[in-house]
Amino acid sequence: MKKTIFYAASLAFIAFGMTACGASTEENSEETPVTYTLDANATTLKWKGTYAADGHSHNGTVNISSGSMSYKGETFETGSFTVDMNTIKNELTPEMGSEDLNSSIMGEGLFNTAQFPNVDVVINSISDKEIDATLKVAGKEVPAKMPVKVKKTDKELTAKGKFTVDFSPMKAEGFQPGKEPGKETQYIKPDVEFELNLVMKAK
Repeated sequence: MKKTIFYAASLAFIAFGMTACGASTEENSEETPVTYTLDANATTLKWKGTYAADGHSHNGTVNISSGSMSYKGETFETGSFTVDMNTIKNELTPEMGSEDLNSSIMGEGLFNTAQFPNVDVVINSISDKEIDATLKVAGKEVPAKMPVKVKKTDKELTAKGKFTVDFSPMKAEGFQPGKEPGKETQYIKPDVEFELNLVMKAK
């Protein structure tokens, strides 16, 4: 009789131990998602465009107005940003033609900001050395691989570096050789250079 009671008690103890271990494993496997949101005041995005005709260039800035990235543990989940194209600035003074240059960049021949005021950036993947994204520009999708240095802690995510985006998929008039005789080289090269300093804070 005592052996039977001891055997039953042993089985119960083992069963309890297995159940407890199973619950602990399941609980540990559930990572709490962390979302990083854009620190717009600390983030900068510089650009540089070059003319095909003589190789001269212009540069300036444009603002990233919003953005977020979510992780589950160390695994990237989703990410997106919005670039406000109406915040474009260039290095020229008003006397040198800054307004004319901005009007050209924002015009129908290039980014057509009247109809498409924002560029939506969807993050496909991210590592400590590169961001792979798809840009939705003026109704077209433009792939972009950004070789930047990414650092992530439990409180902050940063990405810094220089990269080039090829805007050829836009098929914008301003990025293509001129069709009129003598104007074949009067266009902006579609390979636009950028310098990103991205700062995001964990919620």
